[in-house]
Amino acid sequence: MAEPTVCSFLTKVLCAHGGRMFLQDLRAHVELSEARLGDVLRQAGPDRFLLQEVAVKEGPWDAEAEVAAGAGGGGGGGGPSAWRVVAVSSARLCARYQRGECQACDQLHFCRRHMQGKCPNRDCWSTCTLSHDIHTPVNIQVLKNHGLFGLNEAQLRILLLQNDPCLLPEVCLCYNKGEALYGYCILKDKCNKFHVCKSFVRGECRLQKCKRSHQLIHAASLKLLEDQGLNVSSVVNFQIISTYRHEKLHKMLENKDNSASSVEHSQGLEKQGRPVPGPAEARPLASAPAQSAKKPCAGKP
Repeated sequence: MAEPTVCSFLTKVLCAHGGRMFLQDLRAHVELSEARLGDVLRQAGPDRFLLQEVAVKEGPWDAEAEVAAGAGGGGGGGGPSAWRVVAVSSARLCARYQRGECQACDQLHFCRRHMQGKCPNRDCWSTCTLSHDIHTPVNIQVLKNHGLFGLNEAQLRILLLQNDPCLLPEVCLCYNKGEALYGYCILKDKCNKFHVCKSFVRGECRLQKCKRSHQLIHAASLKLLEDQGLNVSSVVNFQIISTYRHEKLHKMLENKDNSASSVEHSQGLEKQGRPVPGPAEARPLASAPAQSAKKPCAGKP
């Protein structure tokens, strides 16, 4: 099979199993060796498949523990570990289409409330002004552009729920203003909106230590998700993906700052008439020890 077809099939399998699987479990559904499957996932990259080594916890599944499992950057705590694969996509529902303002674009034209299972016209979709069909010409082209051909509606729903922030409970804008614990939200714990950093869920928070919460999974939010009938497992996946993206953005900004500081330092030396060290002088040579690959072990995501 061609590489795009393989990636599409892997996304389909992942979304048929909740959007997240252990590598060895995913391996059982494809005719690829473990090494070849790992290569495909790494070549596709984290914008398509988030591959993380995580600690394997015994006992009943716990949403907060699942999120925390990969927070340390691996399963190096001495206990059992395994490679976790999460389906990632940049496909999104078109916000302008929901308002009747867009006829065709590079985003999905699909009823947001139907995707959430809340459309009042769900049983008689022909009366809804928005499409309930993922197989319209516009949507088929968008899915092809994102390498998502072959997904059915249920699988696409899982993928979007863990990637598209517009399908999360509404974020409280009052919470995102002000300095207090609850911002300007007067409802506080009784608020039926998400008390979370709005920039974080969009993948845009540039602060390493943000005063707004970056935790979508905690006691209050779990009750909110339950009350709104949303899939907790999908929000766990959204948290995993968003945390990775925030760390990646912060590292990129940090490297950019370090690069700018280095340039300013070099320019300062030039102005002083002092020689600027070359690459070999600027950093001492050091041989990094080779890291041995860890074989994933059994467990449940």
